[in-house]
Amino acid sequence: MAVFESKQSRDGSVTVIVPAHNSERFIRCALDSVLRQTRAVDQIVVVDGGSADRTREIVAQEYAGRVTLIERQTDTPASARNAGLRVATGEFIAFLDDSDSWEPEKIAIQLHAFAQRPEAVACYTGLRIVDDAGERLADLGPPDAATLQRVLRWCNPGIPISSVMVRRSALERLGTAFDERLRGCEDWNLWFRLIAHGPFCVSPEPLTDYRSTSDGPGEDADRMYDDFMQMLDDTLLAGLHGVGRALWRRRIMSYQAFKACLTARAAGNKEAERRYMMQSVSNWPSPFWAPERFRYFAVTAMRA
Repeated sequence: MAVFESKQSRDGSVTVIVPAHNSERFIRCALDSVLRQTRAVDQIVVVDGGSADRTREIVAQEYAGRVTLIERQTDTPASARNAGLRVATGEFIAFLDDSDSWEPEKIAIQLHAFAQRPEAVACYTGLRIVDDAGERLADLGPPDAATLQRVLRWCNPGIPISSVMVRRSALERLGTAFDERLRGCEDWNLWFRLIAHGPFCVSPEPLTDYRSTSDGPGEDADRMYDDFMQMLDDTLLAGLHGVGRALWRRRIMSYQAFKACLTARAAGNKEAERRYMMQSVSNWPSPFWAPERFRYFAVTAMRA
């Protein structure tokens, strides 16, 4: 299926796509942050995936005429964003999760960055971590764009989707956007495929408010690792052959097992924590690859 159904886009126009599910607490904050942009966007698409709360009612009644609402019975974030892309008309596509929000200058600054880097296919920003009430917890600088392509082969180095704006033409070259098999790595998957078509540029200011919610669903280490495994061979290892492919496969699996170990630790799952740490070390026992693994391994061993 083609990324876009609409074949026409106006130069400089921006479409914002917001997947929503049971987001009545934060959807106003998200949409109001889009509407307060110093450079107005041209289209806002909210894709509701079967919310059981007042999300659809809030969007339909309070934002009528300003937001296009697409209603679906069930949705994953990947399929919701693809549904939004199919009706998008912008030359640039910005993604915003329903619990996040933007600083007022985000769109204007990213468009300026694209104007300075016409070869760039995507632009991402620094982050402001906020709590449930929107109070600032910390500012985080963005990953280095110069080393991004190499790093993306083994991890998503901290580019949440709400911080990213993409050229429509780059998405069209991919043929498909978000891989709907995935329920947690779909953004990493897209960044890795996109960067093969051109560089990313960065707006280092903390322009994206990334909400750390107290009642959000905790990540599951097994689900996260299984999600990663679905994209390992056909995406992350694409174009590699022979011994090089085999070595990279073990390195990537080692690092992602380490990340799953940290997720299990945060969830208090000691069995999974130990299992993933041993898997990480057995896949790549050298301390010269991601040496932080071994510091955590020592702590895990003592906890055991």
